[in-house]
Amino acid sequence: MKIQYFPETDTLAIELTSKVVASTDAITEDLILDYDDQGKVVAITIDNCSKNVDAVNLQTFNLPLTTA
Repeated sequence: MKIQYFPETDTLAIELTSKVVASTDAITEDLILDYDDQGKVVAITIDNCSKNVDAVNLQTFNLPLTTA
């Protein structure tokens, strides 16, 4: 999983897997979901991030992390 912030566009991109994007759906003006060919979400894009995300208080809990 990759999480990237692009300050020049105020965009937060969350790549859940490295699968190829087969389709995209704009849920709202600021929220875009990308799907694989099985219909599973593979990426999330949040535009106008500074208005929509409280990144200052970012927390993670119980992530199933593994090392390769």
